[in-house]
Amino acid sequence: MVWTLYYDGECNLCHGSQLRVVQWAKAAGQPIETEILQAPEAVEKGYGGNMVLEAGQVFHGHRAWLKLMEVAPWYLRWVSAVGRFPLLEPFFALGYGLVARYRKKWFGKRACPLPQRPPKSGGGHSPS
Repeated sequence: MVWTLYYDGECNLCHGSQLRVVQWAKAAGQPIETEILQAPEAVEKGYGGNMVLEAGQVFHGHRAWLKLMEVAPWYLRWVSAVGRFPLLEPFFALGYGLVARYRKKWFGKRACPLPQRPPKSGGGHSPS
């Protein structure tokens, strides 16, 4: 099953992280596609400003991050399992929320051009 990662394309941390996750997924044999949260598809789904991972089900925020840690190198993969302990999950949620809130201030912003999509056929008119 192909995973789809939606991340904040304006955030330096998010952009760098998605590049790393794509490498991890490839090494783990997990097909993954990435898209920015500012893309029409993500906006239509109402995904908002937090990272979202579609991987058979939809994971938001810290849960998406924990799911992505399943394809991390062996020395980081344990984070995924530990983060799901009921007593520890609130700490991961708090940590993710803190980083998500200040990520652009701490790591900076970048230009986020929306990808160019081919025009949909039918119903439109062509320029003369």
